[in-house]
Amino acid sequence: MLSFIGLTWALSSNAFLVMGDMPYTPIDALNLAPKGVLGSKINTTEHAFLLHVGDIKSGAEPCTNELLTKNKQLLSALTTQPFIYTPGDNEWTDCDRANLTPRYDELERLVFLKSLMYDRAYLEKAKQLEQFKRQASMAENARWQFAGVEFITLHIAGTHNGRRQILNSDKQLAYQQADARDANNLQWLAQANPTAKGYVIAFQADIYTHQTDQPACSAALRQTCDGFKVYRDAIREFASTVKKPVLVIHGDTGPYCQQPLANNLTRLNVPGDYMASDIAKVALAQQNATVTWQISSLKSGKPLEQQCR
Repeated sequence: MLSFIGLTWALSSNAFLVMGDMPYTPIDALNLAPKGVLGSKINTTEHAFLLHVGDIKSGAEPCTNELLTKNKQLLSALTTQPFIYTPGDNEWTDCDRANLTPRYDELERLVFLKSLMYDRAYLEKAKQLEQFKRQASMAENARWQFAGVEFITLHIAGTHNGRRQILNSDKQLAYQQADARDANNLQWLAQANPTAKGYVIAFQADIYTHQTDQPACSAALRQTCDGFKVYRDAIREFASTVKKPVLVIHGDTGPYCQQPLANNLTRLNVPGDYMASDIAKVALAQQNATVTWQISSLKSGKPLEQQCR
C-alpha cells in the first residue's frame, strides 16, 4: 500500500512540479509572474521538470491566436527546466462554444495548438529528460524516465476526448480523429517500459468524476457512449498487470485531491480550475524497494491530505 505522509525524503532533487487548469484569471497570471507567489516559488524550488496537464486558459475566453500564444509564453517561461504539456479541452474542443466570440472549428484549433506548443525550443528542452520520446503517430504523446519511474503523457481532453459538443466542425471527421486518439493512446500506454520501478500517467480529463453508466465509445459506437471508459478500464488493467506503483495525474475538475483507486493505483487531481491557484510538488523516493511519492502544495509546502470523493 502506498504511503504519502510521514516519510523522510532524502533527495529533494527527485521532485517535479505539476499544474493544470491555469492561467484562468488575472490572479493566476499575477501568481505565475516571476515575482508572484507561484513564480517565485518555482524559481527557488529544486525540480527536474514542470508538467502542465492542459487547459491553459479559461473556457469562457475565446481561443484566439493571441491569447493562446500569450499564455504559452507565460507558462514556458516559468522554469529553466523542461516544460512538458499535454492538451486540454479549453484550448481546442471547447473553442466552438456558442457564447464565445469568435468561435472556431475545434479541429483547426488543435492543429494550431500543436504547432504553437511543440516548437523547436520546447523540444530542445524536453530532450534533456532521460530517454525522452514522442509517439510517431501522435506527437503530443511523450514518455521519459525520471528517478527510475516512467512518465507517460496521453492526449485525453474533456468533452469525452472530443466526442461531445462538436458544434462547429465536421462531426464525422471529429469522430474519426477521436477514434485515432483512442487507438494511439492505448498503444502508447501498452508500450510502457517493463523495467521501470513505477509509472506516472498524465492527461487532462477527469475520467473518474465524469464517468457514466453508458458503454464505451468506439468506431462502431460514437454517440450515447462514455468516451472515458476505455481509459479507466485500460489504466486499471495496466496497474493490475505491472504490479508496480502507478500514479495517474489529471486536471479538469475543481478539487485538489488524491484518491487510491486500487492497491497500487492512485490518482492526483492537480490544483487549478479557479478552486486553487497553486502547483503540486511531487517528490519521488524508494522505501523498501518500492517507489513512493509525497504530494505537497508548492505555495504552502503542506502535504496533500484531501481525498477525492
